[in-house]
Amino acid sequence: MNAIDQAGTVRAELESLADPEDAVRLAGFFKTGPGQYGEGDLFLGIRAPVLERVARRHRDIDQKALVPLLESPFHEERMVALRILRNRYRSARSDRQRMAIYRFYEEHSDAVDNWDLVDLTAPWIIGGELLAGRRMGTVRRQARSTDLWTRRRAVVATLGPVRAGSLGPALEICAVLVPDREDLIQKATGWVLREVGKRDRDALTGFLDRHGAAMGRTALRYSIERLPEGRRRHYLNTTRSRPGA
Repeated sequence: MNAIDQAGTVRAELESLADPEDAVRLAGFFKTGPGQYGEGDLFLGIRAPVLERVARRHRDIDQKALVPLLESPFHEERMVALRILRNRYRSARSDRQRMAIYRFYEEHSDAVDNWDLVDLTAPWIIGGELLAGRRMGTVRRQARSTDLWTRRRAVVATLGPVRAGSLGPALEICAVLVPDREDLIQKATGWVLREVGKRDRDALTGFLDRHGAAMGRTALRYSIERLPEGRRRHYLNTTRSRPGA
């Protein structure tokens, strides 16, 4: 079966699983209205666990067949393709395979255009590269991008190293994003810092001592969720009187 037919088989399976009521709900949840961050995205109405099962059934699909799925206007088609890529990266047996998957992922990064698609892939594919000592320069540049999803990929990618006990990339990229007031970046930055704190509370509080007064309230609140109440109040008080925090 050629690549076009393979992609068509995946599409046909997804169409058979579509739920119009869930499609409406998901379109609202992922903010697809005019001017919202997911404007224009289309949904079939298929939930994540089902999409993972579809991805596993088609795990051996030709990589060329992923291209039309990644270019699809339907969120679930892009997600299945990205799940296949993520799973392949995780199971790759050589750096050569992993680097090839990473390059393909970056070539098609326009498909990674909502927060769930970013969070599904960046910690594994970009994060795996960071753990291997590659791509930090790229991630630094991405953190300064004008594109929302590129910046979110940069910070969420650092969860890969954090989960492996390497906190440096996360602390560096979160510091770059301290001035960012985009809600989805603040939430991601706060999330990453909270994960840093789970592994090393002193690393988190050191970061907050340096940058807490300049952080947005959302990022700050996310980052301090697991600190003792007194420490939470202390850091919240650093931004309480600052306009636009």
